Amino acid sequence: MTYLILGTGTDIGKSFLVENLCRILPKVTAIKPVCTGFLDSDKNSDPARILAALGLEISEKNLNEITPWRFAEPCSPHFVNEQIDFLAVKNFCQKKILEVGEKTLLIEAAGGVMTPINNQKTFLDLAFELKISVLLVAGNYLGAISHALSAFEALKARDVVVEKIIVNEREESKYSIVETLKSFTGIETVAMQKLFLNPRFHEDLGN
Repeated sequence: MTYLILGTGTDIGKSFLVENLCRILPKVTAIKPVCTGFLDSDKNSDPARILAALGLEISEKNLNEITPWRFAEPCSPHFVNEQIDFLAVKNFCQKKILEVGEKTLLIEAAGGVMTPINNQKTFLDLAFELKISVLLVAGNYLGAISHALSAFEALKARDVVVEKIIVNEREESKYSIVETLKSFTGIETVAMQKLFLNPRFHEDLGN
């Protein structure tokens, strides 16, 4: 099983989800093809966290295996000095999908659903062309409902299957948006913390 991990925006908790699933699921591997804001010395970078969660050394070789496109500037990928080859990113992901065997493969995007990879293609395009299920990560800040529903509708319009919506409830709030998103989308929606604690969700994602 392969999932593309997409967020309703940047810094929403995609890497937190991926690294924890890497620790929980029995047979799992993960990649993050494109990463900006990457520094070689940063052990807290998204690729480094993924490698650590997989129990792998944070080395140049292993970084190249999971994140070939790494850039220091913290910006949308299409702003980097060299234009990223979308077809190469897609082929890299497809190669990993073929290699995964019985493992669950998690492919983490950068930024949000509509973040541009280059001047022509976004991560929505990657989701559409890979034709794999999506785990959509949302927040619970003021405005998160609109952002999550907009992201969902964009994916739905391209016939991309959203397997689950996962709400990262890191903001203090007396309201939970889980049931609201489930009601509007019809998609199983779960708070991220409950996802980690519930064995049923682990079985769902690992099969």
